[in-house]
Amino acid sequence: MTDTTASWREIERTTVFSKFGRSVDRVDFELPDGQKEEFYLKRERPGGAVLALTPDRRVILARQYRPGPARVLYELPGGIIEPGEQAADAIARELLEETGYQGELHAAGPYWHDAYSNALRIAFFATNCVKVAEPTPDRTEFIDVVTLPLPEFRTTVLRRGEMTDTAAAYLALDCLQLL
Repeated sequence: MTDTTASWREIERTTVFSKFGRSVDRVDFELPDGQKEEFYLKRERPGGAVLALTPDRRVILARQYRPGPARVLYELPGGIIEPGEQAADAIARELLEETGYQGELHAAGPYWHDAYSNALRIAFFATNCVKVAEPTPDRTEFIDVVTLPLPEFRTTVLRRGEMTDTAAAYLALDCLQLL
């Protein structure tokens, strides 16, 4: 009987494409049953997202066009953790840059982006967020900052597939006991 949980053996890896901190690698594996198979895997730097709440429990969101799904979606503020940067510092920076808000930041937990990526993401939540500055998004970010009441966020955005970062949102809501 083949052990289906045995380690796969990487035979060869070639980077096919690389830009904006992401790359696609073609990886040849020997599977646990001895067969060989080719996979295309995304390689990304670690990142995170924050479910940010104002004192009156409004969720702070970035609404912007996303080229993958080719549509405007809501997102939790967040982004890539730069080399040498602590995750909490990166997410606090992203919250301020993308929305102009600051708050009390707490880690909710890590999660994997998907099964064909090495992207580890860290979910955070922030409470008592207040606007302290105007947003200063990156040159490729065209963001509308939106705040929604928590019930509306849960029913009209989170559950209808209108946003990215869903795993981070659920981890944060769970930590806040708001599920």
